[in-house]
Amino acid sequence: MPLSFSPFITASFVFIFFIQYVSASSTMTNEELSGVSKAIVNSDELRDKLQNSAVLLANYEIEAKKLVRLTIDGADNTLINTQATRLMDLSEVVIDSARFRLPQCDDYLAKSVALRESLADISHESLEKNYHHDGALPKAPAECYHAKDLFIHPATVLVLTRDDPALSGATRNSITAEITEVLAHTEVVRQLVLY
Repeated sequence: MPLSFSPFITASFVFIFFIQYVSASSTMTNEELSGVSKAIVNSDELRDKLQNSAVLLANYEIEAKKLVRLTIDGADNTLINTQATRLMDLSEVVIDSARFRLPQCDDYLAKSVALRESLADISHESLEKNYHHDGALPKAPAECYHAKDLFIHPATVLVLTRDDPALSGATRNSITAEITEVLAHTEVVRQLVLY
């Protein structure tokens, strides 16, 4: 008799695998980080803005983990969409700080969040090609990629749930993978934007 695993065990395995895999593949070395050009924070207003982004980035991590848990626990698409939208909202404020702090990323990040306007119509294939793999985005340095993904991954969740409202096991695994991957980017965003 073949072994059979519950969806919870399968999703939990996927979560653990992606945390380990993505954590290793979505980092920047200290040398790379030290070579990134950053705008100088020279006023209390800018320090307050970055402090607010720090809090929101921490909230983003908490809410992303909640989304993974909801997905694994079998939540319906309404709850998953609400949580993904919450992540997109949080990411836009953090991305606004990234656009200031990393001026070389401004146009790239602005075009990334403009995706929100076409989420109802974009195909998953176009989203992957044009936003995950930057086909519709202007050329930008490597450091810009991490902040972009804070928005693009939860946007992908909305497209996945739109295309499969019943949330098959494969879709749930894809959602878990999307959000687990973006969690690996948050520390790099913290280092690039906040420090």
